[in-house]
Amino acid sequence: MTLVIHHIEDREAALREIYRALKKGGNCVIMTTSHYRARRHILRFFPRVVSIDLKRIPSIPYLKSTMAKTGFGNVHRHVLKYVEGPMPTNEYFKRVRKKYISTLSLLTEEEFEKGLKVFEKKVREKYGTQITRIVGFDFVVGKK
Repeated sequence: MTLVIHHIEDREAALREIYRALKKGGNCVIMTTSHYRARRHILRFFPRVVSIDLKRIPSIPYLKSTMAKTGFGNVHRHVLKYVEGPMPTNEYFKRVRKKYISTLSLLTEEEFEKGLKVFEKKVREKYGTQITRIVGFDFVVGKK
């Protein structure tokens, strides 16, 4: 699952069903983001985004313990990082305006427009005209 787990209401039931459906020796791989990474993401400059994500994205310890609870063995975390960029700041702003991350669509239009002004100002102050981001993803893996 790639950036899906936070959209599922009953995560434990979903993991039980994945475990049931997997063949013996199969792996469940959940790509997500850690709470640490959510707090460090460039969108942290966008008011309310971090608080929304911390409420809806399950923590890595929760995922690991829930996977173990539902029967998965050898549950572990793997981190992948890569450098994205450089990207012109204005190009990144275009992505944000299109709400490329689902969290942005959870804001009211008024919140989004007000937040966009704050975000663009803070990003310009910090990065200038080019952004180079180190993007990271957390993989939580369990074996049946």
